[in-house]
Amino acid sequence: MSQPFSCPHCGSHDYSIILTGCDVAGATLQEDFAWNAERGEYSSGGTVILSSESVESEGGSAVCLQCEKDVSEAVAEYEKQQEG
Repeated sequence: MSQPFSCPHCGSHDYSIILTGCDVAGATLQEDFAWNAERGEYSSGGTVILSSESVESEGGSAVCLQCEKDVSEAVAEYEKQQEG
């Protein structure tokens, strides 16, 4: 069993990958809506891709979910180690 990724800043194992300039084919999307009583309207946290046939992107970054620092290079190194 492989070891989980660890944030080099805080040690957390959880991170988010944010892709930009995406071209998504054959996707199933989910968007949740919550009623905001103060504003008197629904708000959305955005759309989530549940599955897709393919995703191409112009670029991306990885952010630690605990300390919110950029961990792009550390995640890339972790993924490289997992391949070998």
